[in-house]
Amino acid sequence: MSSKIVIDPLTRVEGVGKVRIDIDGGEVKDLQFSTMVSPRFFEYLLLDKPAEDAPRISERICGICYVNHHLVSVKAVEDAWGVEIPEVATILRRLMNAGSFVTSHALHLAFLALPDLLDLKERNFIGIMKQNPELAKIALEIHKYGNRVVTEIGGRVVHPVAAVPGGMTKGLTGEARYKMLTEGRIALRNVKKVADLVFDLYEKREDDPLEYMSEKTNYMGLVSGGSYEIYHGPVRIKDIEGRIAHEFEPQDYRDHWEERSCDHSFTKIPFVKSMGYPNGVGRVGPLGRFNVMDGVRWPASRDYLKAYDDLFGRPSDDTAAYNLARAVELVAAVEECLEYLSDDRIVSIETRAPVKTVEGEGVGIVEAPRGLLLHNYRINQKGLIENVNIIAPTTFNHPSIEHNLRHSAEAHIDDIVDEKKRDEALWRLEKIVRAYDPCLSCSVHTINVDLTIDDEKVERSPRRIVI
Repeated sequence: MSSKIVIDPLTRVEGVGKVRIDIDGGEVKDLQFSTMVSPRFFEYLLLDKPAEDAPRISERICGICYVNHHLVSVKAVEDAWGVEIPEVATILRRLMNAGSFVTSHALHLAFLALPDLLDLKERNFIGIMKQNPELAKIALEIHKYGNRVVTEIGGRVVHPVAAVPGGMTKGLTGEARYKMLTEGRIALRNVKKVADLVFDLYEKREDDPLEYMSEKTNYMGLVSGGSYEIYHGPVRIKDIEGRIAHEFEPQDYRDHWEERSCDHSFTKIPFVKSMGYPNGVGRVGPLGRFNVMDGVRWPASRDYLKAYDDLFGRPSDDTAAYNLARAVELVAAVEECLEYLSDDRIVSIETRAPVKTVEGEGVGIVEAPRGLLLHNYRINQKGLIENVNIIAPTTFNHPSIEHNLRHSAEAHIDDIVDEKKRDEALWRLEKIVRAYDPCLSCSVHTINVDLTIDDEKVERSPRRIVI
């Protein structure tokens, strides 16, 4: 007997996605993880636009990763035009990028991940508020601080406007710096509380090898002198044995990455060129960054990283490590904010250098909270964009998410086919997706239209579909 079980929609993820499981004779015959956000054609929308408008247009790709799109876009334009920006502009951009990590990681841990880790009657943030109102309050305060940093540096809380080719349109006043330093010290105490809670949960959890169905993959992330980096540096790729396979500058990405389409998802999939597909698939994000880096430079983060290493080691292929790595990164993001705010150069008024429109091609790569984010523009003599390529973090992780889900479905097939146990089994699948914290809206680049009419009977429940 064959059946099709669909989780539609996936919950507590950014964007719209679904999982389809084809079962025949009590075995998983196929499993598809699909991004169902409609393609939004941002690469096409940027064509023939003035290059200086790209940072304000491209950030509309997402309501979560907008800071990272804003910054990587302006970096790509500056690379094409050969622009060197003032030192303070780099510091301000790094501060804003770190602030975006504070906001995003606080959002994911509190609203999306912790309901999976805590023993709650209601597996959502409302359940956290009822069981632990102090934790909910702290999480909101951390999120607020990240937004405060982005607003002060970027000019707006959502879709900032301050980064332009040549630098930043505005500097930082001494008063604003003092307030953010004061609030940042409070935020650091708060993120340590959240990190301690997550570590406590992981230290007490039962070791269930079937929980996340981890597998060996390649890993990718930015580094700076081999150390943790989220704004600027070469890309390091480690293979499944934990060896450095490649380390390259953003401008050389075509020599190391290829992309292919996916026939059941509105996304494209990058892979390591020298390894081919599917061997060249690699994971990015917190787990990817931790697996490729040598260490971090901030004291509290180093302490938490050591505790992380004691639990998972590095490199680790355990998908469960994503959430714990994210907690350590949340501490690092606040420490990074405090580092730049403590730098007296940040109040310099020289925030912008003159620029000149020239014909050229530019590439920018930053780390978004979910992983490597690339923008590549070719600009003509009139300053108009002629060609665009965007590679978003979730496109890297898409095949690994799908493989994780399939292995889990195969391991728990008896529970999936049992109607009484099915909801719990499907929740476990959703928990795997949420560990990656996919940003599905950023990942859509292709479209496939299927006009086939299926006359099979569809039995629908509020969130599950069984055919």
